[in-house]
Amino acid sequence: MNWMLRLQEKLWGIAPWDAKQITDEWFRAHFDYASDVVHHWVGSALDLRTAKLLNFGCGDGITDLSLVLRHGATSIHGVDIRQEYAKLPRIAREQLGMSRIPAALTFETIPPGAPLAGRRPLVDGIMSWSTFEHVQRDQLLPILKDLHACLRPGGFFFIQIEPLFYSPYGSHLRRYDEVPWHHLLTSEEALWKVIEDHDGPIDAAEVDFGFADFGVDGYKRFVFKEYQALNRLTADELVEFTAAAGFHVVRQERRNVEMEIPAELRGRYPDEWLLNNEIFLLLSK
Repeated sequence: MNWMLRLQEKLWGIAPWDAKQITDEWFRAHFDYASDVVHHWVGSALDLRTAKLLNFGCGDGITDLSLVLRHGATSIHGVDIRQEYAKLPRIAREQLGMSRIPAALTFETIPPGAPLAGRRPLVDGIMSWSTFEHVQRDQLLPILKDLHACLRPGGFFFIQIEPLFYSPYGSHLRRYDEVPWHHLLTSEEALWKVIEDHDGPIDAAEVDFGFADFGVDGYKRFVFKEYQALNRLTADELVEFTAAAGFHVVRQERRNVEMEIPAELRGRYPDEWLLNNEIFLLLSK
């Protein structure tokens, strides 16, 4: 199928697109902000026009699409345990007026923890956007070792996580609950009650394209289960796991929030955990 797309593009070029048509805020955030961040970090180490890239946890593929259209990437293979990327042709048509997805993009659904090494040629770069907080803790090292084996010597791996678990909204439930650190201050039952009772609009930038699949109540249950499954990874632990897998830190940035830590949490957790909201990590092999 991909060879047909490549042939089409040789004959007619990449399908026309128009960012002025964008109306969805989730799309806009991932098409603009997320892809610009990935380009800043990965593009500083690799030439996206020639690099073969792997996106671990590609989600709906919007960021990958933008990397091709806006930043010149020519080869991105996205993998995920869900098939949100199957919506990308429709989403691109609705938000950009595109008639077809670029041939530079390929996607694959994998079982959780399934090894990738040896199944495809080595890649020049790997990226992962807000994914590793969702990986089961006992799978973190095996998966990182597997990704290390997928990367060519001298290749680069970019990881971003936001929000980190112990930060004010580290529950990933801010769509429904604006109380900072609420997941650390109350019981799971009380937290679910807040989500269950929520009635009203959700921030448009937080409504992904999977929302319609679940319905209002089903989506609440889905995101709460996602919260329960979070591995509670800290930035320091992430760096330690990547080192154990054989990666070397090239550059990192940690972003903290400027908020007053509740008295009930002081001493229960290190201040750094409570204030560190995001990490950007560029690794090399």
